[in-house]
Amino acid sequence: MWAGAMLTDASPEDDPIVVHIFGAFTACKEGTTDAWRRTAAFARSVLRARFGERVVVEYHDLFSSEMDRFPEVLALVASGQGWVPLVFVGNELLSSGGNVSLPDVRRRLEALGLRPQLRKAAGSS
Repeated sequence: MWAGAMLTDASPEDDPIVVHIFGAFTACKEGTTDAWRRTAAFARSVLRARFGERVVVEYHDLFSSEMDRFPEVLALVASGQGWVPLVFVGNELLSSGGNVSLPDVRRRLEALGLRPQLRKAAGSS
């Protein structure tokens, strides 16, 4: 199984935590859709609103040339142990297949020490 799968590009502690979402175009009756890219964009806006610049969400298309940077992900998919979407948080695989669970991503980020940023109340200065 994929338990314990890691990306090897670990970053220094002061850098933002990167959430990597790996997906691909999916077939539908109208042709194809880029639903995982749209899901990643939504996750980016929700997580940025909650955690500020401490979180970066990156989307990667499994069939793009950039995947050369992620041989671990390609190996998981090639071996039949990884399915789209694959979600990595802090270089550790959080989920494979199904959906992108923002509550699970949030819990993982908080387990890594992130706390929601404080927002100013409307009308305060």
